[in-house]
Amino acid sequence: MKSVEITASSYDEALAKALEELDLSLKQVEVTSVKESGIIRKKTTIVVVAKPSAEELAFGFVKGVIEKMGLEVEVTINDNDEAIELNLSGEDTSKLIGYRGDVLDSLQYLALLVAGKNNPKGKRMVIDGENYREKRTVTLTKLAKRLAFKAAKSGESISLEPMNPFERRIIHSALADDKYVTTSSEGEEPNRFVTIIPNKTKRNDRGERRVRERKEKKEYTSYDVEIPVPEQKQEEEKDMYNSEYSRNFKKKGVGKVKSYGAPKSKYF
Repeated sequence: MKSVEITASSYDEALAKALEELDLSLKQVEVTSVKESGIIRKKTTIVVVAKPSAEELAFGFVKGVIEKMGLEVEVTINDNDEAIELNLSGEDTSKLIGYRGDVLDSLQYLALLVAGKNNPKGKRMVIDGENYREKRTVTLTKLAKRLAFKAAKSGESISLEPMNPFERRIIHSALADDKYVTTSSEGEEPNRFVTIIPNKTKRNDRGERRVRERKEKKEYTSYDVEIPVPEQKQEEEKDMYNSEYSRNFKKKGVGKVKSYGAPKSKYF
């Protein structure tokens, strides 16, 4: 922890100089010592110590819990403008994750309480182990979309099993832009769950609506067009007794034979 000792003509002047040197606000420091000296010209000496930050408090708390549990887990911290992120790694990380992250969520909640008073910016606390939360997000997103399709197709609501706030938030976010269903959280903690509610427009009506729109616009696909069957050309009936249509009558030379209705050849 940073600390500084300042001597000035007054307490307020010394405190102002200490805050300027530490580049901290009054809420982020603690005055541990005050001494006055001098008879004619009095001097005030103070010792100002910077309070541990929210990141330091959370890191120290999680580190202490791991040591008391005797687990082989390393803790790294990643501080950004939006959240305080603590990442756990090691062979015993699964023990700190628990069943569906319940131990991890409890540890995260306690770390947030510890750092709460020294967290003036109100940053979120996120504790993750071996990318568990990212993997869980992918799994729940796929589940949400699959159940949403089922609910929209059947027209019946589907209730999921009880989930913690982190998991419920994933379901709501995954289906926020789905125009066929809406989501709502129901029940009381710790048995609060998400219900997927279908809208009036069902997914199975979509195909029928598109066909109807195509017909109105007279836009048909290959399977919508009726292919006309060509008419069979009727052959003209031939009178075999007529010399004009007789096959033998059309022959020339000695090969001619007698045909019905035709004159006899001069050779017979």
